[in-house]
Amino acid sequence: MASSNKKQWIYEKLNRLVKLCKATEPDHPDDNHLFMPTTIDAYDMLNDVEDSYDEMTPSEIKKIMVEANKIWQFRRKIWKGDIDWDWRSRLDDELTALIKKGHVINAIKHYRKECEKESGIQPSLKDSKDYVDKMKANMGIK
Repeated sequence: MASSNKKQWIYEKLNRLVKLCKATEPDHPDDNHLFMPTTIDAYDMLNDVEDSYDEMTPSEIKKIMVEANKIWQFRRKIWKGDIDWDWRSRLDDELTALIKKGHVINAIKHYRKECEKESGIQPSLKDSKDYVDKMKANMGIK
C-alpha cells in the first residue's frame, strides 16, 4: 500500500471514530467536561494524521492506531448501551478530590479499578497515569 493510500485509510478510520465520539457524547455536559476527553483525543489523532502523517515514524502511527482502538472499544460500549456516562462524571469528581489531596498514586489506582468495573476494560498503568496527569495539568497542578 502506497504511503498516500495508508494515510487515507488511517484518516478514514479515525474520521469514523470521531463520528462515533460525536454520536456518543452526553446530551447534557457535566460540570467537568463540555467535550469528553476521548472525543478531544480522537480529534487530535485525526488532525495529526491529516497534518503530519508524512513526517510520522511507524511507531508514532502505531501508537495512534492503538489509542484509537481503545477509544473505539469504549465508545462502542456506550453506543450499544452497555455503559452509561454518569459513572465517568462521578469518577472524574472522585479523581479530582484525590488529586487535590495529593494522592496521585491512589487516583491512578482508583481510575484503573473503576474503569474495569464499569466498562470491562482496564486501562494500562501508563494510560491511567496519563489520564490523571492530564487532569492535574487541567487543574493547574504540577
